[in-house]
Amino acid sequence: MRGPNTRATLLGAIALVVLSAASASALPTMIRLGYADCAACHIAAQGGGPLNAYGRGIDIAQSLRIGEDPTIDDNRRVTQDLRLVVQEQGTWTSGAAGVNFFRPRLMYRNATAISNALRFSATVTAESAHAPRPALGYEPAARSSTIFVNTALIHYKSSAAFELAVGRDQLPSGVNVPDLAFYTKSRNRLGYYDAPTQFKMYWGASRYHITPFVYAPGGNEPAGERESGAGSLAEVDVLGNHRTIAGVTFQRGTARNGDRRMVGAYARLGFGPWGILAEHDVTDRTRNGPAVVAFRQTASYAHVFWAVREWLVASGIGERLRVEAPFAESLNAGKVELAARLSNQATIVAGTRFERNVLTERWARSVTVQVALKTVQ
Repeated sequence: MRGPNTRATLLGAIALVVLSAASASALPTMIRLGYADCAACHIAAQGGGPLNAYGRGIDIAQSLRIGEDPTIDDNRRVTQDLRLVVQEQGTWTSGAAGVNFFRPRLMYRNATAISNALRFSATVTAESAHAPRPALGYEPAARSSTIFVNTALIHYKSSAAFELAVGRDQLPSGVNVPDLAFYTKSRNRLGYYDAPTQFKMYWGASRYHITPFVYAPGGNEPAGERESGAGSLAEVDVLGNHRTIAGVTFQRGTARNGDRRMVGAYARLGFGPWGILAEHDVTDRTRNGPAVVAFRQTASYAHVFWAVREWLVASGIGERLRVEAPFAESLNAGKVELAARLSNQATIVAGTRFERNVLTERWARSVTVQVALKTVQ
């Protein structure tokens, strides 16, 4: 008989699948070619959003249909595009019926130079189906919206190595993959609708990079979950070849309903046609109520990718999540994915994911197909 646990497992599986929506973000797999961070190709140092002139050239060169693009211009004041992302997902959980989910999104992205050092950037999304991160016993999801402002930032860049940004955006993360389902994101307030107000700094030398930040609520959090805090990322190019990046991250957040303290380590490694992305974090949490409840969460992520061709990348991903009582979770997951850049305007991604709930012995599997189309920038 299907009880509450079965329904909860199914809903959790659906949430994890629909959260695998790849947003318009930077691709950390570029580490295999010696791109140690996002700033080489993206206007924004954190990645995502419009590409700079160099990035637009790389975008064309890494597509199946390679050609000339006369619009590449490094002197434009306004860079903007429209992107349509259409996804179809099917989810099947042991003991429950299968569920299909269809989610189209239209994204407008803009980067406007106010002066040589000052610029504004924004991403606004319209969608017909919502995909909040999983609602958990210890953390409800941020409220969704049909029209959502993912990014609205003012940037000040005094040099190639130093930038300040203030506004709303997703918080910085070490691996920075676009998949919002993986546990180190979905369990640490890095879902699609998590865009807190923040002030952050990017500073880099030839082999070092640091990103400290402070943040406040974004405005769409449930009452009691409006978190404020601070954190930082710090990374080093271990071998000095721009392909061996290792880093640490920490964050401290406080809200009326509970606090969290997170520390983690990550790596981005490239070896010509293939590479490895890895991240592990430990989060100590408290939940306030009649009594304060303290518990620990650990999440691990490992991603091996191989560029079969410059335009065709295959990936194998493994994950592990453990949460202590009284909010006990024990999940293992694996995913296989193939991404093809048919042109600099069209990308298709297909993947399948398997997840095992160790506590209930239930399995969930999903198949996802995503097509992304964008205008020429």
